[in-house]
Amino acid sequence: MKTNINKAKVRLQKELSGNLTTNSAMPKDLIEKLVSDDHSFKNLVRLEPISFKSQPGVLGRIQGLDIIAGLQKLNKKDCLTVYRAVRFPTYKRMNEILNEIGCCIANYEQERIMRLYSDKKYIAKRNKIKSDHNFWTQPQERVVDGVPIFCLVNDALQIHRAFRKQKDKVLIMVIHLPFNLIKNKKIKLIANTAIDLDYNNQDRDIEINNFIAKNGVVQPDFSALRARGVDLHEMYFKGLPWGLKACEKIGISQEYFLLDIYRIKKDKNYQSLFSDSNTLKNNAHFLHGFFGDQNVFGRGETRYLPSKCYKVCKK
Repeated sequence: MKTNINKAKVRLQKELSGNLTTNSAMPKDLIEKLVSDDHSFKNLVRLEPISFKSQPGVLGRIQGLDIIAGLQKLNKKDCLTVYRAVRFPTYKRMNEILNEIGCCIANYEQERIMRLYSDKKYIAKRNKIKSDHNFWTQPQERVVDGVPIFCLVNDALQIHRAFRKQKDKVLIMVIHLPFNLIKNKKIKLIANTAIDLDYNNQDRDIEINNFIAKNGVVQPDFSALRARGVDLHEMYFKGLPWGLKACEKIGISQEYFLLDIYRIKKDKNYQSLFSDSNTLKNNAHFLHGFFGDQNVFGRGETRYLPSKCYKVCKK
């Protein structure tokens, strides 16, 4: 573990993030927060191997779609179930999630972005671009006033592409929010843009008020959102209490799964799935957006899928 941690630190210090508008390295102090570890934390975390029902046809020939589909079905009655990804899931960070922070743990991506946006060189370059009448503006990646979450497991899995290896690990949080908390406006669910004119521009943010309940399972009304021009991808909770105990106190429950992930190679099975419209439509509950969309600022195509899944529990 120590050797892997040291390799991760070296890699993070050398690599740029690859983001569209914030392509920069990770600051050293944030690297320490992300990948620092202590072997003793391993004794506090239990990893239980989990398997899910195999998928039929071409779905079953693409490794990991069974895991994505299985996690997507982990619903809880009268709750809105959403997902969040945690990168660099060291034993230390997993222990913090299990005992203290829960779904509010930081990925330090927004912290990295904010430091870049306050950097004098960045500001000067941005102002220079904005003064050119051929451009007038330079879009910025959003920093949201809340906890970023996703309706789809696959969207959560793909969001942190920066600094990943060909084979890596990510932790997926499954968050069950009692619908009454949203209905009574104690917690708000906000759809946001990924890229905007300014990092804190909330003009195009939309509070999600339309939901559908079927067999006790609650989800946003995607058709109502699309009628307003929103193909739901990125969103965030506003008003979510900080910390695990505060969330539990108002009925929010959470599950955690560690995934071994791999970078997809586009073989014949992958291409076959792309061509099979009926399979995509019939499995839209977990495959929506698998091949990205046409918006350069929106959802990209799936690049990583899981190869193994473990439930993360206290020892």
